[in-house]
Amino acid sequence: MDYDAVIDTLTRWARSQENVRALVLTGSAAAGQVHPLSDRDIEVYVRDPAPLLDDDSWWDRLGNVLVVERLHAPGWFPSRIVYYAGGKLDLTLIPIGQIDSLRRERPFQVLIDKDEHARTLSLDPPTSVLPSPGDVEQALHWGYAAALMCAKAAVREELWMAKVRDRDLKEQLLLLIEWDHRARYGAQVDVRYLGTRMRQWMDQDVQDALQGCWGRFDAVDTASALRASVALFARLATRLADRLALPTFDHQRMRAEIEAILAMRPELTGR
Repeated sequence: MDYDAVIDTLTRWARSQENVRALVLTGSAAAGQVHPLSDRDIEVYVRDPAPLLDDDSWWDRLGNVLVVERLHAPGWFPSRIVYYAGGKLDLTLIPIGQIDSLRRERPFQVLIDKDEHARTLSLDPPTSVLPSPGDVEQALHWGYAAALMCAKAAVREELWMAKVRDRDLKEQLLLLIEWDHRARYGAQVDVRYLGTRMRQWMDQDVQDALQGCWGRFDAVDTASALRASVALFARLATRLADRLALPTFDHQRMRAEIEAILAMRPELTGR
């Protein structure tokens, strides 16, 4: 997909639309860090989003559309994530009155600014903070709950459910990875989103440990990956607790319970 041509087409369309007041390019393209598989993230500022939500033609003409995600996430603006043959656009529709209210922690490029609202936009440093004791406690409880249920599912040969609960555990594990990294290198460190560009910021020892945290679709490999995930989970949680002076958590008791569950199937004991 020729993104330069696509953005040029979208820009010319936007200039002809009275409803559209500004276009802002964000993401890796705005930062000049594109990969051949990078998409383009574009904020479309409008007087009224409704007409464009009901009209597909403005993005349909930009390429050979494969599938579309129509997102209406609570607390955020409606989006059209459009997958084209050879490319992808993430188009977010935002009322023009909101343009001054959004904080921008990463580079952006103003493509159109009909009313000169974008002159007030600025790049603000990240304001990420370290987790509260309650945040960490919740992550530990949710993570270990998922681990226990993953172990039970593996014993029962309910492998799909085991993968679902493993995904829940991984969500909490990623939180610990991010928190631990910030606790050691500074709360303002940008750890991106969902492990994005993890090779650039994640410590090598953590990356190495993650190699064993995913298993095939069988009970034995699922149990092995679960052990590796729980071991890393406990190590990072302990290190984070030491740095933040948090209450001690009995990780060994949790690991013993997981092993007791897995021992109900001899082939899952890991011996």
